[in-house]
Amino acid sequence: MRGLGKGSSAITVVNAFATGKGGAIGIDLWTEAKVKITDGEVKGKILVNGLEFNDFRVVNAVLDVMRRYSGIEFGIEFEINSEIPVGKGLKSSSAVANALVEAIARALRLNIPGIKVVKLGVEAAKKAGVTLTGAFDDACASYFGGLCLTDNLRVELLKRIEIDELPVVILVPNETVLTEELKGVDFLKIAPYVEEAFKLAIKGEWKKALVLNGLIYSTFLSYPPEPISKALHLGAVVGLSGKGPSVFAITDEPERIEEVWREFGDVIITSTR
Repeated sequence: MRGLGKGSSAITVVNAFATGKGGAIGIDLWTEAKVKITDGEVKGKILVNGLEFNDFRVVNAVLDVMRRYSGIEFGIEFEINSEIPVGKGLKSSSAVANALVEAIARALRLNIPGIKVVKLGVEAAKKAGVTLTGAFDDACASYFGGLCLTDNLRVELLKRIEIDELPVVILVPNETVLTEELKGVDFLKIAPYVEEAFKLAIKGEWKKALVLNGLIYSTFLSYPPEPISKALHLGAVVGLSGKGPSVFAITDEPERIEEVWREFGDVIITSTR
């Protein structure tokens, strides 16, 4: 029995670290998982932009969660191909979890509603230790697309808004920041300001929200201000994705942003979905 699943990257509108409530928008960068059910053996590989990635925590956690959910003891042969950079704040773990849960569900012929697929993926991400809040907002945006605003503490999707296909430029610095490295940081100190960003987002003013969120978190986490400053000067809607270090800009002139960001790292041009 074989199955295929997909999950996309996403960009942050409001980071949930400070308040437990967050929001993200799906973008057109993808992770695809192929699985074959076996009697018990687990083997496979993860490729990120063609290079092998040897951290299997999410795979093992998804397998544990799906065994318990289905009541079936099984193994898998798997291959995961991703075009989402890891450790850059672009929801790579959420995309892997969603893709793998969906692939296993299809291989086992389980009819699981979309929101349950996302919740099983979040459960696996928590079990794997790759998230601080459960990242339910990221996982929803990765699975459903559009803007998803969630209460991560209650694992509740508060609002989903369709977003037109808009050009998105992503700056991917060389630095890698894993979420687990931020354990112990007291994000409550910025909670009052992040709450205001979330209020804007829930009212539909998500562009203002993501700029405010990006300025708050990038300053708090001491990221260099130049990329955001340069993009703001060009009139783009600019934010920090997740815990960073990736910065993104929504703009009608992606080539101009690409030009000024080249000196800071790799640049990807994609779109919202």
